[in-house]
Amino acid sequence: MNIELSPAQEAFRQRVRDYMSQQMMTADFIAELANEEFSHGGGPVYWQKMRQLGEDGWIRYSWPKELGGAGADPVEQYLLVDEAKRSGFPWPALSANSIGPVFAKHAQPEIRERIVAEIMNGEAYLAIGYSEPSAGSDLASLRTRAERDGDDWIINGQKIWTSCANFSQYIWLAARTDPDPAKRHKGLTVFLVPTDSVGYSCTLIRTMGVLTTTTYYQDVRIPDTYRVGEINGGWPLITGQLNVERLSLVSYGHVAKLYDETLKFLRGDADYQESLSFPWVQRNLALANARLSALKLMCLKSAWKIEQGASGMVEASATKVFGSELYIELGRLMAEILAPLSNLRGDDAVLKGLMEHWYRKGTVHTFGGGANELQRSIVATAGLGLPRG
Repeated sequence: MNIELSPAQEAFRQRVRDYMSQQMMTADFIAELANEEFSHGGGPVYWQKMRQLGEDGWIRYSWPKELGGAGADPVEQYLLVDEAKRSGFPWPALSANSIGPVFAKHAQPEIRERIVAEIMNGEAYLAIGYSEPSAGSDLASLRTRAERDGDDWIINGQKIWTSCANFSQYIWLAARTDPDPAKRHKGLTVFLVPTDSVGYSCTLIRTMGVLTTTTYYQDVRIPDTYRVGEINGGWPLITGQLNVERLSLVSYGHVAKLYDETLKFLRGDADYQESLSFPWVQRNLALANARLSALKLMCLKSAWKIEQGASGMVEASATKVFGSELYIELGRLMAEILAPLSNLRGDDAVLKGLMEHWYRKGTVHTFGGGANELQRSIVATAGLGLPRG
């Protein structure tokens, strides 16, 4: 079995890597990302970079040709996101890879062309409105409701952990349109809510590791043209999008960044070079490298399964569990090598504070995109055929 990338795929990966380092991660953008308010994007330089991505054809690259894209296969899509995240660029995975193509396929024609153009041109970002204070990984229990009023829908409710909503133009919102408690999964509909709608508001949540938001919907009125897919037919759209999101959360390049930077530092700093000869340091590095190699294979297998026409649900869930827990383990393994000073903040700290930020952010990956406990259940029941219990 050949598990190596083809020469064409390797060349594509290098092309993306060069583009990200030379065109995207410029000094002014790196400085902007260091500002907590713009750490995920949304600053003036970010929107300049987004428009450049659109002009250079990168956002549309992953989209099917029939939807106006370049028709890249799933492996190329994975490599694009992987290299972008490895460079430190806040790649718009939701708009470009998971929500955008689903919206383009299922949106109503009255709004499809305009909003697809906004996404592809880097002029719009779509945030996800799924989780609620009383409905997290169990999305079928969500309470935000949408009620029909003539040609409009009136939405009331609250969402939480709506990351990037503070600079998004639209919220990809899951709402209950059938109040029958027996129709938990079959009573949900997806809407695209413009963030300039009357009755919509957003507040920031500053967690230990990431900046996120709560969004509120008080009698938000939107036309039926902003409904995506069939009424009460939102569940397949939600689950299909989540499979792609889970892969992007733990892409190899994103998780490997700390290992890459640690090894580069050890080889280049005179005070630390000797530590490379210590057996326990070699063990930590070898263990990290081996597990990262396993993650890379899991990511590529998931992309391959999708390329073959499968949903990739089980593979995405398994990869998400392994990758998110490896993210935390890497923090421990590399911190042991770099010593307590590595957990300081600021440009003067070891790795310019990367380790400290890694420590604060790590746990988020274990529940973002669906808690790992739920992902294990998906693997057990859908993947291994075990009974629910």
